[in-house]
Amino acid sequence: MNRATHAAAQPLRRATTSTLAVAIACGVGQGVAASPDETARVLAGLVPAPGFEAHARAVSERWDDYERRIGRPMREWARAELGTAAGATVFYPFSGPDLPTVAQLHPEADRFVLVAAQPARAPPGRLAPESLGAFRRAWERYARSGFFNTKDLDRDGGGLGPAGLLMAFAARLGYEIVAVEPVRLAAGGADLALHPGDRAKPATWDSVRFALARDGRAVRLDYVRLDLADANLAADRAARAWVERMAANPTVIKAASHLPQRPRFAILREAILAHSPSVWQDETGIDYALLAGAFSVQLYGDFSRPNRLFAPGSQAALAAAYRRGEVQPLPFRVGYEKHAGSTVQVAVRDPRFLEARLAERLARYERRPRKLFVSGRDGDDYVTALKAQVAKAAAPIAARRDSGRAALVTLTLAPDGSLRELDLDRSSGDAAFDRGVRESVRASGPFPPLPEAIRSRADLLVVTLQLPER
Repeated sequence: MNRATHAAAQPLRRATTSTLAVAIACGVGQGVAASPDETARVLAGLVPAPGFEAHARAVSERWDDYERRIGRPMREWARAELGTAAGATVFYPFSGPDLPTVAQLHPEADRFVLVAAQPARAPPGRLAPESLGAFRRAWERYARSGFFNTKDLDRDGGGLGPAGLLMAFAARLGYEIVAVEPVRLAAGGADLALHPGDRAKPATWDSVRFALARDGRAVRLDYVRLDLADANLAADRAARAWVERMAANPTVIKAASHLPQRPRFAILREAILAHSPSVWQDETGIDYALLAGAFSVQLYGDFSRPNRLFAPGSQAALAAAYRRGEVQPLPFRVGYEKHAGSTVQVAVRDPRFLEARLAERLARYERRPRKLFVSGRDGDDYVTALKAQVAKAAAPIAARRDSGRAALVTLTLAPDGSLRELDLDRSSGDAAFDRGVRESVRASGPFPPLPEAIRSRADLLVVTLQLPER
């Protein structure tokens, strides 16, 4: 048995008769509180406690299918293709509760840092079989695709929230859960610190830390709820400092809705490009043209165009690189379904060009225009008037929308009010509707010049709007 298979099979061997007796004795099957590790193993289907037998069978079947199609091939590929990250911290922005991917790519890391938009929620301490339907649906969706859909997480969080999913994943990956604690950013963004708030309040559990153990080695798993957009990081110095520190570590980006390519995620993108020693990403990560400028990049799998929900021109440089470059096979599925299958880029820092690239990037950073980021919900008079002007032009297309369909767009305005850029940040799922929204926004101009209060603070105004507004 190889090392990866040993790690995956370890919890099965731990589920002995005595362990089952402990689970029954502590009353997991009767809705009584259990330890985090015992709860995790019941959730993961490793301990078929009384009343949870059907749950254990369903969860185990889905995990076995995931292991066959994604998990085991990913571990074997990583062992052959990736350098060791022994003792390292691995940074995974836009992750959701996707522990399996980062743990299988870098099994020897000492710390995993996952950053997502959804609150972690308190770890489940009491389970009842009838309450786990949403958890199993989330588990099944992940086992099928290898990633989480943001809408699903926003809607029900897998029933038990990211914390519950992370606990079950940790158990399946062979970790023992030693402790679960709420955390928050420390002063100045130096790192994370234990949250001093009331643990009975949900807000205390926005971010969590799991103390894990496997093969006699301590491992830390941090799940941090944080908005990674420029508007938040520019306003929150501690959050920005922390993100820039985390970006100095090996980085994983997958199923990120192409957000790292958007103008409003420049702070995170620049931090990774400037400081990360390596990046593992699919097509939704950093634009390939930028990545190849800072790293030596090896391509795996295939890529011609993005998933149909995203702009067709996304990652044009990546598609060109696949047509002309040296490409290696990829034996497992990654990310969104696409015409050409799955793509992975493994980027390693090239020290020969590092100093020159950094100097060039710093000079470009100093020359870039100042931007003020706002949303349509901000109460500024100018933004309110702008929102009304755009909404009026978009009214005809909004009237034809289907069942609450909406698109998220970002406008970048010059000081004279001219439209400098227009980005579709989130598709409505209907190409014709998206096209109508973009055309309506362009037709709603010209816009008034930016007021002095804005021009004194920024060279460009960046406004994000949902059309139609709900």
